Amino acid sequence: MLPRVPRKLWWRLVTLLETRGRLVHPCALRMARHLTHHADEAGRLVDIPAVLGSYSARHALGRRTGWTDFMRLVEAGLLRQVCAAAPERQARYVLALDLATLPDDLPVELAAELRRYIDDPRTAARGNPTMADVDAALAECEVIREGCATRGPAIRSSLGCGRLHTSPYTREGTSPSHRPRLSQQPRRPRQLPFEGQDFSEEKADALNFVRELSPEWARQRGGQMLSETEMVQLSHLVALLLRHMPRSEAKELLTAQVASATDLAKLITWRAGRTLNGLRRSHRRATAIQVDDDGSAHAAWLAANAERNTAAAERRTALVEEARRRARQIGGRREADADARLDERSRPTRPSSPEGLNGATGTGPAPSTVPRAAQGPLRAATESWEVFERDVLHRHAVPVSPEPPRLSEPEPEHTAEADAAALAAERAWLVQMMAARSSDAQQSR
Repeated sequence: MLPRVPRKLWWRLVTLLETRGRLVHPCALRMARHLTHHADEAGRLVDIPAVLGSYSARHALGRRTGWTDFMRLVEAGLLRQVCAAAPERQARYVLALDLATLPDDLPVELAAELRRYIDDPRTAARGNPTMADVDAALAECEVIREGCATRGPAIRSSLGCGRLHTSPYTREGTSPSHRPRLSQQPRRPRQLPFEGQDFSEEKADALNFVRELSPEWARQRGGQMLSETEMVQLSHLVALLLRHMPRSEAKELLTAQVASATDLAKLITWRAGRTLNGLRRSHRRATAIQVDDDGSAHAAWLAANAERNTAAAERRTALVEEARRRARQIGGRREADADARLDERSRPTRPSSPEGLNGATGTGPAPSTVPRAAQGPLRAATESWEVFERDVLHRHAVPVSPEPPRLSEPEPEHTAEADAAALAAERAWLVQMMAARSSDAQQSR
């Protein structure tokens, strides 16, 4: 989008678009031809009401029709508003052009002229702009002056200081309203005494400043003021306060809402001390803050954070591995203890005497209620056949079969009830043996 196009180049491009059927409405060409007689060489349109009036008179149309044709050019991108209408100011437009609507096969001469306008070789060949170039560029800007800067005393007398309507060029500038001229005498710089230097003059000035505040204190407090001794005592603190703030701000600070103060001297001392402490803290913070112009401090901070995060991740990994190793050790010890207890429970134990077997004598477990018919399968399941034959059958004269019974082939006469009774007897015997072992362990302790 070209913000502004010279009048001749703009008209050539508009006629080219018209011949190729690119315009929005046929009436737009009539308005475009009329605008070429009112725009300047740079493509600026200033007096829009006069343009619309001459258009209506020339083509015998109403002003509303003329405004409609004018807005068709604006909607087509051939006109651009640079300044809106405001009180005492008319709207301004410039001739513009959208490059996206142009065809690719422009005539050679027209394309060269358009290229020279877009990429001016004289502008590209220039280096740093000179004062003349800057003045020329500023002269091309849309400068709008409003209010008393336009008509002088006429508006000032009727509207006071006039109305100010800013534009992008004068938005950051000063107001054109009348201002009283300030004194042209140079101000004497404030002389701050060094430590150990006599600042009696500054202290006397502060004392005079405190005396100037007495009428305001008397007005708020019904005639009560500070004594001369209290004023002299406050002059040193007020002198320090005047070094850091203007007299108007100091006056507002020391005279605001003092009517209800019980002790005026203490109130003024507290306010001045609090203000000075705040100024000192802000000065210390301002001097302590270092501006990171090149980003080196931020890069160092990022590197330190990365190093700290890496070290923390390594420590976290080491702690996790140590916790897993200890968990594996504890699990191994628990499994070993469980296997040992299981082996100890499954290992058969022999009574110390034959009497301990049937519970007649000795300190063995209580007499078993297992029937004798079930002791054969019970012992055969827990002890080897040779030990059972030597210790039980031969001693109690129980008839022995020539072949030991096989566990995988039970005797035919054994029924389901007998097997259940044998299993119950085996469990009862194991419980008795564990109880006897625990009692022996307690006695040995």
